[in-house]
Amino acid sequence: MTALKATITRILGAVSVILFAVLVCVTVWQVFTRQVVHSPSTWSEELSKILFVWLAFAGSAFLFGERGHIAVDFLARKLPVPVQRILQVIVQVVILVFAVLAMIWGGYLAASIAWNQQMTALPLTLGWVYVIIPIAGVFIAFFAVVDLIAVATGREPAYPEIDEGEEPIHMEQLEGHDPAHPDVISPERRDS
Repeated sequence: MTALKATITRILGAVSVILFAVLVCVTVWQVFTRQVVHSPSTWSEELSKILFVWLAFAGSAFLFGERGHIAVDFLARKLPVPVQRILQVIVQVVILVFAVLAMIWGGYLAASIAWNQQMTALPLTLGWVYVIIPIAGVFIAFFAVVDLIAVATGREPAYPEIDEGEEPIHMEQLEGHDPAHPDVISPERRDS
């Protein structure tokens, strides 16, 4: 199931990149036709709105699959590991319930209500805007189940290690008088 999750995550990442690239092209075309040609494109604004909605939901599903979403977990990380596991299982169950009820079921209802409403500038119905909500909900629900099983069985830690990357910047460094880095001179001190 982990391999399937990785494959779906890669596909969602590629779809997000493609949606973003098309969104940029459509937006540039919209600006070009409005500012240079002085004859605004009639379809580009609606298409850019659809692409933006699809990008937001496909991107959020991708980010959830990567476990890269924002999480306020500084207190949970201080708890004992068994308590962290229990807490993370509860979190994944809440996410699963939200994905099923709000995104899959609610998104399905929204898409089905809007399915026959014609858009003004595109030969599409408004349902195409909303259909991404249950699709993203299915992926998020799947990822929540996979993460729930992985955390509950101990195959993955409840809270993965934080990749801090570079050394954090401290206020002393920003003010230009960090004794740990005397060779770094701030622009304010350089001018004096």
